[in-house]
Amino acid sequence: MTGQSLFDEAFMESPVLSRKERERLMRRRAMLEAARAVFAEKGYVDATLDEIAQRAEFGKGTLYNYFPGGKDELFFTVFEEIFAQFRQLIEQSFAGAASFREGFETFLRASFEFFEQHRDMLLLVTRESQRMLVSPDPERAAFFQKHHETFLELLARHIQAAIERGEVRPLPAEAVAHTILGNLHGLAMHRLLKECVAGKPQHVIPTPEEATRFLSTLLLEGLLNRTQTTEKS
Repeated sequence: MTGQSLFDEAFMESPVLSRKERERLMRRRAMLEAARAVFAEKGYVDATLDEIAQRAEFGKGTLYNYFPGGKDELFFTVFEEIFAQFRQLIEQSFAGAASFREGFETFLRASFEFFEQHRDMLLLVTRESQRMLVSPDPERAAFFQKHHETFLELLARHIQAAIERGEVRPLPAEAVAHTILGNLHGLAMHRLLKECVAGKPQHVIPTPEEATRFLSTLLLEGLLNRTQTTEKS
């Protein structure tokens, strides 16, 4: 899955669009990629339209032609795309899975691979979503809360179905989904910070596959050694 908008990909591949329309979408894509990079590096507050325009190699006026709302519109469009990609990742992971475990591990693996390929997205989402969720501006807070709730609902739906099939213990599905997403994000950030901030030559858990096995084992099988627990009882 690439950083390109799913919607732009579909339009650009459509034979109905004229060359001019395809070029317009390509310019829009370049602006969004530049905005994403600047927001990831500087954060929303310190990012400027001048820097985004320079990074995209367009004039500031051209930027306004595509995004009349300026920095705000660019910011929320970038996040809409990131969230759309993650929603699709959840749905595709569980589609056609023979069991909850298979779908769950596919979801974890795809998520870790996605974060590995798009580190700027992970840093951007972590920094800005936390800040916006506690923003005094109710519209900004509601935007991020809405998407967070959507992720919870999508994942909880698959968890509830697994509970009804007897694959998963009868626990509150939304609380389980919240726990899964929190652990996924925490481990992804841990791996990223170990390399980018602490300067470690290797991850504590080196690959997305190993991270998947670790988190799947932890969440599905728990911490306790079952053999020892059984012997003591």
